[in-house]
Amino acid sequence: MINKLLTEHDHIRRTLNLLEIQFLDMCRNIKPDFSMMHSIVVYIQEYPELAHHPLEDMVYAILLERGEKAELLQKLLSDHTELERVTRDLRECVESHLRGDFSEEKLKQRLSKFLIQQRQHLYTEEMEVYPLAQSTLTKEDWEKVRSVAPHGDDPVFGTRTREDYELLYRQIESHGK
Repeated sequence: MINKLLTEHDHIRRTLNLLEIQFLDMCRNIKPDFSMMHSIVVYIQEYPELAHHPLEDMVYAILLERGEKAELLQKLLSDHTELERVTRDLRECVESHLRGDFSEEKLKQRLSKFLIQQRQHLYTEEMEVYPLAQSTLTKEDWEKVRSVAPHGDDPVFGTRTREDYELLYRQIESHGK
């Protein structure tokens, strides 16, 4: 199960890399692919937030029951809520920008904040929580986590890429791992 979480982090990181390329284009006065940007943000809102975070939340709950790193785990749980809000806000900003209702400068600020928060969160989980989970959780605990895992496939990186994410997947693959 920890490998599944790490693989999902790799997928999230790859989408963030592509989003960062779009952000850097904006900073260099090169017109980014706003449609691609929108697809990335929608993907992060639809899959990692709805499928990945609930698994991590279960891991955190088990660790909290054991009295492990309560302050850090509470912060990461609140980060999940904050990241959902920031992602929803960024999606609205991109959609508003596409309609001409939101300045590119403000969009760059939101993108920068979003990218930093996402990467810091991934790093903290991988460096501090995942090793702790590996050493602390029992086989029964992992079965409990597995029981809340959604049965749907990742719409971009799964066995069948959802049609509306096909272009996004091809772009991610063309930029390498």
